[in-house]
Amino acid sequence: MNKLHSTFFAALAASLFLMTSCNPTTDEEAPTVCTGLGAEFSVTADEIDAEAGDHLDIQDTFCDNEGLSQVRWDIHNAADHSHEEGEEEEGLILHSGTDWEVIETMSISGEEATLTLHADVPLTARGVWDLVVSVVDAEGNAGPDVVTQIHVENSHIPEFTLATVNGEDPNGWDEEPVWAPGTEVTVAGSVGDSDGVQSASLELIRESDEAVVWEIDLEPAGATNHEFSVAVIVPADAATGEYHFEMLAADATGVDMETGFHVEVE
Repeated sequence: MNKLHSTFFAALAASLFLMTSCNPTTDEEAPTVCTGLGAEFSVTADEIDAEAGDHLDIQDTFCDNEGLSQVRWDIHNAADHSHEEGEEEEGLILHSGTDWEVIETMSISGEEATLTLHADVPLTARGVWDLVVSVVDAEGNAGPDVVTQIHVENSHIPEFTLATVNGEDPNGWDEEPVWAPGTEVTVAGSVGDSDGVQSASLELIRESDEAVVWEIDLEPAGATNHEFSVAVIVPADAATGEYHFEMLAADATGVDMETGFHVEVE
């Protein structure tokens, strides 16, 4: 769970507990998400499929033995963290529109209630997002977070596909790759768009100051699918730390996008 989410909900549960501490209660039973398992557009679904430019209506039912108080929905990028031990590994996910985020809290009452979250999926989004639903009852008892993933497909923006990185299939990565200063890393893949790819480039960016330490233009020349294999040169004097391998493209209609993955240089 990300720190902002856990801190917010811990504070919420604590405040509700203080509000009720003057009136001692024996209610220690936590509220639950009691939607039937396998519901299609619910946090209890195995996963939720979505289309960029469309919307989602997430509906769930919440239950408590005495009374509900608040429900919180949190949609955020699924990259670089996990919410629970044993969560399925996705391999490398090339996200676009990674600033898409939805956080909404609603008041709720009664022992059982059904609420719907409406979320617009931006045209810039592609990849996998976490949907986290949290619920607190009137006595401040917080139920366990319920998490599923939203897979966003996008046919509106150019798409990069990586075949190999230094001879390895990136879909098998368990963690970010480590590149050494002064080495060459071969990156092979393709970039495509049904309207034709007008421009595309690759960059290695030092995250501490956003400095571009290596870059190349791919020159797709309007092809609907442009394959590439390039030697990324990590500068010999590259400072150790976090970097980002950035991939940028624009189609013939001017629609652009960027995606990439994190790299550790050491």
